[in-house]
Amino acid sequence: MSRLQTIVGLRSEYNFLANTFKNYVSLRLQPREDRYYLIELIDDPRGLTEFTQTTVRRSPPPDGEPASYQETRVETRDAFRFSLEFAKRIHFATLRFGIIESTGGLGVDVHLLDDTLEMTADLFAFGDGSFPRLRTRVAYEVVSRLWILGGVDDSLNESRDFFLGAMLRFNDEDLKAILPFASGVTPGGG
Repeated sequence: MSRLQTIVGLRSEYNFLANTFKNYVSLRLQPREDRYYLIELIDDPRGLTEFTQTTVRRSPPPDGEPASYQETRVETRDAFRFSLEFAKRIHFATLRFGIIESTGGLGVDVHLLDDTLEMTADLFAFGDGSFPRLRTRVAYEVVSRLWILGGVDDSLNESRDFFLGAMLRFNDEDLKAILPFASGVTPGGG
């Protein structure tokens, strides 16, 4: 566990069309240079959207109308989202899969210019819209630990939005000491 790195990320993005901010707090548990586990808590202005489909039966139906019909309701409520992902780096690319913003998904990060430029694509929320949600982002480390970023969210659906933001990402050695499992002995060397 002495190799475990705890990388903290604080990110805020301004969504132009929604005219609001989306905020992320992330913790990357990285036991090796080529793999990590990502835990994120997201304050998304879109909240959590739920779709329910109900069959309404009328007895007796009004003249000339069917006895039953389908009704789809879409409800969006303010709620935090979370991500739990496993990531594996292969050369200049990192492949990720798991839960992305409270739905199943996968992603890829491309690292360029000695890891100071990142291009990211996430595909998730299958079945929530006409198409899955595709988010693409470019981030550049302007000074050590401080990144600027921009991109397009939900580019395959009508609810697409453009965003600009900033991110602070740092390796927190003190956090490793307070993680409950970091002080224990682990079998294997994983």
